[in-house]
Parts: sequence; C-alpha cells; structure tokens
Amino acid sequence: MQGNLFVMQLFIEGTLTGDVTRRFSLPVGATLIGANAGCDNATSFILDVGNAADADAYIDAATITGAASTTTDIASSDLVDGEPMHIAANTEIVITVDYDGGAGTDGAGINVDLFFREG
Repeated sequence: MQGNLFVMQLFIEGTLTGDVTRRFSLPVGATLIGANAGCDNATSFILDVGNAADADAYIDAATITGAASTTTDIASSDLVDGEPMHIAANTEIVITVDYDGGAGTDGAGINVDLFFREG
C-alpha cells in the first residue's frame, strides 16, 4: 500500500560530460524522507538536492558510486538536518548531479529517486 508516499525520479541515460541540474516544484507541501541513487558499474557522481536559495539544503555532497551496479540509500538521518525535511508547496526543488566529482569515472546511467510523504 502506497498511502501518502510518493517518489520523484530522475533518470539520465548515457555518460555525462558536464554537470546536470533539474528543477521541479510540488503543488502541495511534502516531507522529504530519503532518497536512493545509483549509476552504472565503475562510474560515480556527487548528488546535491536543495532549493533555489540553497542548492544543497536537503542532501549535501552525497557520493554515489556504481560499485557492482548497486544503489546508495540516503536515509532520513543522512539528510542535512538528520531527519525528514518539510518542503512547502511550490518550493522550487533543485537536483544537481556533479558528473565527475565521485570516486570513479564520469557518471553514467544515473538514477535518482526522492521519497516524499504528503504534508
């Protein structure tokens, strides 16, 4: 049962040659409760998630590696405040992928899932 949980996904196919920024907003208030991210084997990237005023307000410099093509979980305790973070309705949410800032070769096959709870 999904209840009041929902996921926002970002998928970038291919190998990156520059940083990528994606922006979106939600029409209702929501609480970021965690994330999951991954990339192709032997590639990596750095993930920041924030808002228009502070691009790393929610997730700050999380290194995501594609070791054995696994994913990296970012729990509520790993968020900037160490707990779920409320985001007001219509706040511009910014996802930034630093393509060459991780521990492997340039990020490729990048997937980011942000987990939210309504309210």
